[in-house]
Amino acid sequence: MRLIFTLLFFIKHLSLFAQSSISGTVSNASRTPVPFAMVTLKEADNSYTRVTQTDSIGRFFFNNGNNVASSIIITHIGYEPYEWPFVLSHDTTFAVHLKQSVKQLSEVRVAGTRAAIERTADKVVYNLGSSVIAAGSNAFQAISQVSGVQVSNNEISVVGRGVVRVMLNNRLIQLQGEDLSRYLKSFSANQVVRIELLTNPSARYEVEGNAGLINIITKQSKLQGYSGNVQLASKYYQSGQSSVYGIQTFGEFSGSANLAYNWNRWSAYGSFNHVRDRHLEGFQFDLFYPKQHWLQTDTGLYTHNAYTALIGVDYKLSSKAAIGAYYSGGRDMYDGSDNVRNPIYNSFGVVDSLLKTYAHYHPIALPAALNLHADVKLDTTGKHLFINADYFNYYRNDISDFESNSYDAAGNQKSDGKTLYFDRNKQNILIYTLKADMEWPTAFATYSFGGKLSYIAEYSNALYYNKTGAVGRVFNTNLSNEFSYTENTQSFYGSLNKEVNKWKLQGGIRGEITQTKGYSYTIQKTTINHYVKVFPSLLAGYTANPDNILSLVVGRRINRPAFWNLNPFKSLFTAYSYGEGNPYLQPEYATNLELSHAYKNILRTSLFANKTGNGFVNVTIPHPDTNLVYTIPLNFIRTVRIGITENVTFKLSRWWESSAMVSVYHTSAHSSLSNIRSLKGESAYFSSTNNLYFNQSKTFAAAINFWYQFPEVDHIGKTDRYYKMDVGFKATTANRKWDIAANLNDAFRSSALAYSYTVNNIAQKFTNFQIIRYFQLSLTYRFGSGSGSSTDRNAGNEEERARVH
Repeated sequence: MRLIFTLLFFIKHLSLFAQSSISGTVSNASRTPVPFAMVTLKEADNSYTRVTQTDSIGRFFFNNGNNVASSIIITHIGYEPYEWPFVLSHDTTFAVHLKQSVKQLSEVRVAGTRAAIERTADKVVYNLGSSVIAAGSNAFQAISQVSGVQVSNNEISVVGRGVVRVMLNNRLIQLQGEDLSRYLKSFSANQVVRIELLTNPSARYEVEGNAGLINIITKQSKLQGYSGNVQLASKYYQSGQSSVYGIQTFGEFSGSANLAYNWNRWSAYGSFNHVRDRHLEGFQFDLFYPKQHWLQTDTGLYTHNAYTALIGVDYKLSSKAAIGAYYSGGRDMYDGSDNVRNPIYNSFGVVDSLLKTYAHYHPIALPAALNLHADVKLDTTGKHLFINADYFNYYRNDISDFESNSYDAAGNQKSDGKTLYFDRNKQNILIYTLKADMEWPTAFATYSFGGKLSYIAEYSNALYYNKTGAVGRVFNTNLSNEFSYTENTQSFYGSLNKEVNKWKLQGGIRGEITQTKGYSYTIQKTTINHYVKVFPSLLAGYTANPDNILSLVVGRRINRPAFWNLNPFKSLFTAYSYGEGNPYLQPEYATNLELSHAYKNILRTSLFANKTGNGFVNVTIPHPDTNLVYTIPLNFIRTVRIGITENVTFKLSRWWESSAMVSVYHTSAHSSLSNIRSLKGESAYFSSTNNLYFNQSKTFAAAINFWYQFPEVDHIGKTDRYYKMDVGFKATTANRKWDIAANLNDAFRSSALAYSYTVNNIAQKFTNFQIIRYFQLSLTYRFGSGSGSSTDRNAGNEEERARVH
């Protein structure tokens, strides 16, 4: 609270110097807000200049103490510059509608191309329409192309900062791990207009995610009439082996379509995507006991077959009010089998015994979401009310057969070494949220405030049966489990945004009251938890001159465990290994600080520090006496990172645009458990993004993207080095109707993660199989009145939907 009072005191005294203010909104011809436009306030004699940018909904604000002749200049890529001369004598608010930069080529309208990457103090915007590498990919792969974002072992994180949560159209996707990656793979990048990385979200945004949020914005045309596009893509995977299970070819086919129709006050839109593939997954796990080496290799052959659809409609009640609704849903089937080999070596490196495990899985997920929203402009000064009501249901069932066989050193099957199980499990999650947000600009500052109510009900079970004979089954009470979980959260926030001369201040606070209850039907035990948490945030920016901007950001965030991790059920991996949840698992909390300097749009230097307390991670605990291995999530880590990041964007020539990032940081991870040691060490990350244009209209282009991660401390272990290079080509016809793209992903097949750690004085190493190199060819056709711009379809259940697993 001391921080908040200090902030208010500071702002109050700064306001004494303000005399008059000017504020406004910037939109395009279709009245869609234009974010991140450059706004320059300049006196007529050029003796005084200030620069700012519009925020995510196109607003800007200046205070000016000099009542002299001045002018406002607004520029943005793809739009014609706007200039307005005036004499400021009182507080003024106005609206600007930018005209799109358009020229004629053989009677075809060609608009300017947006920059592939746009940066501000609190976010990085990755425009997929300008990306060569992302063409034909899916949303999960497109995220991996964002500079500084790492996608490894189904976890999405920011280099040196920690994990992020993913939003779709401003609502958090309640999925984690494999479920999140599979869900995002069911969305074509053709359906996405941009990806936003919010490293320092304001109090208005959810506080979920240690390193911030990733927001995926899908396309919604605002042009009158109909418009849309269709895309077909095909992949060929190269596994690195000539044949696996007698199969030589692995690949994917996907098709997607977007359609929009706008007529007077009505706006309707929809999208559909289908993906079907056959691919490999796998890993290697090494356990180094004092007298034995257990080596486990798991190779999975899977078929992914998914259908997703979204349909929505908006209606303008008047010039000040609009309502709308949309529904999204689909079917995601991930059928496959795991083949596990577990040879056990003695101290001389000779095989003592062999364990083989085969498991077949048939999971089907049925996600569904419904959103109702209202957008009300209360007056002409910018007062705005947003209301969202959301329903989300994630239902998944799975049946599997499990067989494990033990063999001696000679390869003979042991008489008592056969284990057979049949498993049927289900997960059903219901989430209801109601959210209201208010924007309230005044002459003193722009205020934002609002709240959210959410209710979550989750039920899951895992029913195991011992298989006897050909068709016999006996229920296994020791392995089976039934669990329910409820969570109620009440959230409230308030923030202000103010500019005083060369200063820009944004401060806020968010409070959350949470009540949880978990009940295990199997052991008839209830776990109850109530907590109240406060999350302050502050951004202070100083514009020394139009070319140099300093900013300081401080914030506190939370990372809640996935619902599945709270379930105490056991999931078998082999006859000697299993995983289980932890009903006592608590959220982890992170405090982030960043001091940055930006020089024009060329160079950005950031000093950062973050501290995570009560951190949790899955821990694999081996027991040398029984050779039993189990994995469980535990709270026991305190992590501190400090580092520096340099981002540079430049044009080497008219046809070569490049950006590079270098991050160097030190990590100290302290363990509170006696059987897991603390670690510390330095690391570094480098990335380079290059776009090459072979003609003036940029209709024929290539891209080369590369990143390299040095060994780093991660939770309780240390990773090996790994790196990745992607190459792509894209050609567009002269009438801008057709695109053809070819991409090579992970050219050196070198981006697999290897992770080493020690528990109970037993060294362990986890290594992903490198099977993700692929070649892709895609074809896109646009039709109708043209490709459209996008608008944010806000929803209210952002935070809850990120935790389904």
